[in-house]
Amino acid sequence: MADDVRQVMQECEARTWLRKGYSTPERIKELTELIAKKRGQASAEGLVDEMRRQWRRRSEWLT
Repeated sequence: MADDVRQVMQECEARTWLRKGYSTPERIKELTELIAKKRGQASAEGLVDEMRRQWRRRSEWLT
């Protein structure tokens, strides 16, 4: 159950950053650096991976 909650939270965070306009390579690099400073490189890379998954599925949630 905890893993399910963690996954939903990561999906929501990824969608939030995408809605805020972090969808270009330059903005993604900026976001990666910001997140890496606070949470570490692995966490930043995980977020970017999730953002890519959410971008492919954007027709399901982006309205």
